[in-house]
Order: sequence, then C-alpha cells, then structure tokens
Amino acid sequence: MIILRKKEVLILCVIIITLLSIIPAYYFLRRALHMKPSISITRISSEEVPLYSLLEIDLNVTAEYENPFDPSDIDVIAIFTTPSGKKIKVPAFYYQEYRRKLINSREVLEPIGNPYWKVRFTPTEIGQYSFYVEVRDRYGNKARTEVKTFKAIPSDKPGFVRISKRDPRYLEFDNGRSIFFIGHDVCWPSSRGTYDYDIWFSEMQKHGENITRIWMAPWYFGIEWKTKVGYYDLAEAWRLDYVIRLAEKKGIYILLCFMNHGQLRREDQWAKNPYNKENGGPLDKPEDFWSNDKAIELFKRRIRYIIARWGYSTHILAWELWNEVDLTDGYAERRDQVALWHKIMANYIKEVDPYDHLVTTSFANPYLDPKIWSLKEMEIITVHRYGPGGFKDIAGEVYKLIRSKWEQFKKPVIITEFGSDWRWPGICPRPYYYDDKEGVEIHNGIWASIMAASPSTAMLWWWDNYIHPYNLYYHFKALANYLNEIDPARCNFKYLRAEIVIPKEIRKEDLTSITVYPSLDWAKPAENYFILNLNGTTSDLSQLSFYIQGKAHPELKNNPTFKVTFPYGGKVIIHVNSVSKSGAILTVYVDNFIAKQVSLPDRDGKYDGHAREYDLDIEVDVPPGTHEIKIDNVGNDWFTWDYIRFEGAMIKQGKARILGLTNGTFALVWIQNRDNTWWNAVNKVPIEPIKDLEIMLYDFKDGKYIVEFWDTYKGEVMKKEIVEATNGVIRIKISELERDIALKIYQA
Repeated sequence: MIILRKKEVLILCVIIITLLSIIPAYYFLRRALHMKPSISITRISSEEVPLYSLLEIDLNVTAEYENPFDPSDIDVIAIFTTPSGKKIKVPAFYYQEYRRKLINSREVLEPIGNPYWKVRFTPTEIGQYSFYVEVRDRYGNKARTEVKTFKAIPSDKPGFVRISKRDPRYLEFDNGRSIFFIGHDVCWPSSRGTYDYDIWFSEMQKHGENITRIWMAPWYFGIEWKTKVGYYDLAEAWRLDYVIRLAEKKGIYILLCFMNHGQLRREDQWAKNPYNKENGGPLDKPEDFWSNDKAIELFKRRIRYIIARWGYSTHILAWELWNEVDLTDGYAERRDQVALWHKIMANYIKEVDPYDHLVTTSFANPYLDPKIWSLKEMEIITVHRYGPGGFKDIAGEVYKLIRSKWEQFKKPVIITEFGSDWRWPGICPRPYYYDDKEGVEIHNGIWASIMAASPSTAMLWWWDNYIHPYNLYYHFKALANYLNEIDPARCNFKYLRAEIVIPKEIRKEDLTSITVYPSLDWAKPAENYFILNLNGTTSDLSQLSFYIQGKAHPELKNNPTFKVTFPYGGKVIIHVNSVSKSGAILTVYVDNFIAKQVSLPDRDGKYDGHAREYDLDIEVDVPPGTHEIKIDNVGNDWFTWDYIRFEGAMIKQGKARILGLTNGTFALVWIQNRDNTWWNAVNKVPIEPIKDLEIMLYDFKDGKYIVEFWDTYKGEVMKKEIVEATNGVIRIKISELERDIALKIYQA
C-alpha cells in the first residue's frame, strides 16, 4: 500500500487542479485559434412556392474543412418550421454548377464558377414557412443565418408517391389520386450523356410513359466511384440533377438505384471500387461490405448526400438500395448479413428523408429473397425475369409472378426488369430480342402485368439497343390510352373470373394443340403433376422446370407428368434445346408404359442449356382418351426443353387467355391468343386466328353494360356493344381473335 504524506497530497492536488484548468483552456484556445465559420444566404429561388414544388437556397459558407461530404468535418443544415408548427431538418449539400456541350457525340461538362452550398426543399403544407440555416465545423463552432420566410401556395401537383391506403396493391399520391404507371428502364446513357435523355424522355412522354429506373452506376451517375472513398463526383451529381429535373418536366417517375451488383464482384468492378483497401477503402474483400462498421458509416454518409440533393423530388418514386444484390460475391453465405444491412439502411433512410420516399431493392433470381422482402422496411416488391429459358410465354409468367408475390407479401409488386433474353451481343451472337422486331415481348409483358393488379407495367430492360432503335414506343401509347383517367386504387378491383364456352359437340376439326412452356430454372420443382383441360385451362404450371434431370442431380429431380385428354387421339411433341456434357436419355411414358426413348449424347461440349445444341422435335403418337404422360430422363445428366405440345388436346377457342380486373360494375379485360408469343415471332411460327369465340365473365351486378372493344396496338376503340349481365354473368362473342384484344366494360 502506498501512503502519501500531507505535503505530497497537496502537491498532487495542485497538479490535478492545474491540469483540469489547462484542458478546457486548450480546447477553448484550439477553437479560438481556428477560423470561426460564417454563413449567409445568397439566393432564395422564390418567396412564393407552389405546393410540392422546389425551393432552392444558395449559401455562402466560410469555414475550415477538408471534406465537404463528411458531416463530422462540416455540417450545414436547414431547419424549417411548417405552417402547422412542425420542425423539419434538411441537410445542405456541396454543389458545382456546370454547362454541358456535345462534342463528337460525347457530352462534355464545363464547371461554372466555384463550388458552393445549396439546400433543396419541397413544401407539403399550404401557408407561411420560416427557416434558417446553420453551419457547424469540426471543432463544434457554429453559425447561423437570419430567419427567412416564404409562402407555400396551392398547386395542382399531386405530391409524393405512397402506398395506397385504399388498395395496397397500388400506389397513390399525397392528394389521394392513384394512376397506373407505364414505362421501361433507361438506366444509363451512351457517351452522349444527358443528351440521350432529352430524346428518350421526350419519346416516353409522347407515348404516355411515366415511370423509369436509373442506376447510379460506376460508369454513369455514380457519385462515389471516380473519387476516393468518402468524396463525391460533382459532375456526375450534376448529370443526375439534369435527368431528374427533366423527368419532372416530362411527368416521369424514377426508381433510383444506389448500387449495382458488379461493384462487389471480383470478376467485375471490385478492383476499382473505392471501398477496396487497395484503393484506400476499408474493405479487404467485397464480402465484408455488409458488416464492416466503417463501410456502413460511409454508405450512410452517401445516402445522406443523395437525400439532401434529390430527396426534394416528388418524382423519385422509390430509393432502390441494390440492383440484383444476390449476384454479389458471397451472397448465399451472407444472406443474414445482407438482410440486416438492408434493414439498417432502410431505417436510416427513414431517419434522414423528410419526405418518406418508398424503399426497395432487387434480385436477379425472381424467387429471392423472402428474408429481405419480409422486412417491413422493404415497401415495394420488385421482380427481375428474363428468358430465354422458361420465359417463352411472357404473359403467363408475368401474370403468375405478380399474383404470387402479392399473395406472399401483401405489398405492391413491380417487375422492374424483364426481357426475352438476358444476353447481349458478345455473350451470344444474336440475342432473341433482335428478332422480335414487333416487340411482342413488350406488348405481352405490359398488358399482363396491369391485369395482374401491378401498380406499374412490367419494365423492359433493353432500352438503347431495342426499344428506341426499333421504335417500339407505340406499345406503351396504346396501353396508356386504354388506362387513361382510371384511378385503380379507387376501383376496388378483384381478379376477373372468366370461362370459354365449349361447344356441346366437339368434332375433330374443332381441336388444336396446346403448348406448355417450362418456367422454373435450376431448382427442384415443388410439383410434378399437371392437368391440362380441353378448354385450355390448366393447373398451376409454375413448377414445370426447364431442366429435365437425369442421375447426376437427384436432389433436383422431380420430372413432370401431364394428365391430358385426346378425344380423337393426337401427338406429344417435345422440343429439345440442349444437353449436358454427360448426355441424357429422354424417356416418354404413356400410362406408365414406355412409348419412346431417345438417346441424347453431348454434341457441343458445353454446359449451356440455352445453346440450341439439338433444337429438335421428338414426337410420340397418343391414342384417343385421357392419358398420363410422363417426361423422364434415365440418362446421366440433364437436357433442356423449350416446350411440350399436345396436338388434338384442346378446343381451338381454348387458345384464348382471358385476364382481367373487375369490381362488379366496371372491368378491364385482356384476351390474348396464346400463339402470339415472342418465341413464335422469332421462329416465324404463324398465328392461327381463334374463330367464333364466346366467353362468360362472372361476378357482375345484373343490368345493361357498354363493352368497348380496343385495338391494343393502336390504342383505339374499334367498336362498342351493349350487353346484359344476367345472374352475374356477361356473355360476349368475338368472331375472330388474331393476336389480342382488350375490353373495357362499364354500366350503360
């Protein structure tokens, strides 16, 4: 034990008291020696601001700081008081003005003047607002502007996009109005930069489109890529400013995607990622992004800047945290970490976004990831779905996906990417969409998605190499005309029940083939028994796999059996696409007896199920009656098939697919000839028109109705008829259906 004498205690007390007096003096002196910040307002965009319109405040800020994007180094924040007395904090952001030029088809930006600070704010209440702006430096020194005021005046702007309280399948604005969103992706431009959007957005507006999706990609609009970590590219930010303001003028709403999967993939962009330790970032490997504290802090900082700069916009439909996050390295092993990261970031957005924009994310696999979609913070379910495998019948697959996701999660569902072929030139010689010159895939995708009660059309991916050069915008215009002025959230829609009238006596010439397209990819089917009816209805085919497995993958094998009726006999035709390197043996059973067995040895040495290695029809004759037909593979490994066709197993009218929405007095109906697919278009398969079609539509209030018959390509009413609902049923006759038609039904 150490015993101190009185003198030593006295000396120790003096030392402690001296230190306690020096430390505050040191910090006071440190603050005093550094320049105190100052702040003043140099411009207020208007003293009267229409409701839901932009107020801009330009600032002159003088302070000591190294990184204007780090709020711990310098923080500039505006505090608004609303007419109702609510306090709203909005961070300012560091800004550089530019002018753009187009030189040899390349956009060039030239800075104008010096960078400065700016605040953007959107009033959501009518009346008098007051505000001041405060700056705080790294030492804790503060300064603020004088209090200013402006007045928010009435406007016809609808406000921010929300999930509808009336019908949560749909989206509505602050003013309570809902619309159908119609559009496609335009995620980044060519070397022409923002000049591309001048053209694209003008075409989209002209054709009734009002939704798109933009990436903050490394090669365009990515603000934290060409810079070192924690610093932002003001030129790319200005480009995004331009595009968002243009979207506002053109009436287009944006899903703004923060990150693409390639940034965390070693084979893609990881080597250049500023978060990579090799580039001065905090991460040894991409998999650490989800849990590294510094990376989380840095990403929150980026989100704060994004919301400070673009959160004002009513035309930001949603913040999309990731594009196809399941393609990042190590995702499967870190699903829990990725889910937690999404929860953390979505909650942070809700903290710093005063306008409460919707939040979402996305996956490449359309069946992922329930762990994330179940989070209450994920407000819109997005789906990406591509062919060629399992996506020959886009209308059927899109419709099923949207309905199943709604039933699973009870949140709005939007297919934010789709296409007949995921590949681009270089991956394969000629992707399928190049030969779908009339845009059948677009047409079927957008009409089916609306009839599935999505708030938006499915959004095709290939914008600059397909939609625009092929001038396929007219598909959107036709649908926009049809849906004009409909408030879907108000309609209280239910899915339409419909039936095709079958002739009492079925002759052989009344029959045709029914073609079934597999839709499941590399997964074990949950079902393997499928029923096909003479009227064209079927059991759920969503578990029909593109891969018919052999011995190599018993964990995935659950090959299908079909129950089919052939009144006069017929054929089964299996179209084989490709085979694994180990080969396969296709075996067809009819009522448990082998009807045909075909050896399928490898021909091309590839493990590519889409290579069209065989491109071969294999036929099996079937006698009259109802039969169980099993498609099996007793060989070593998988083969893939594009479709199976049952000839003589469906009445010709059964080729009509009827999808629709109704509330009992109003209905939207789309009737498609199932032969009208992109697959048949690119393979030049002629469409057999459906003649003498009679349909029954159920659940209507009895009385007289007007039926408008719409041309779905021109967006025009071809004719009108008056019909009567009796016992809840409306019967409609269509003399000939070549491709598809839409009906709009309302009380007379």
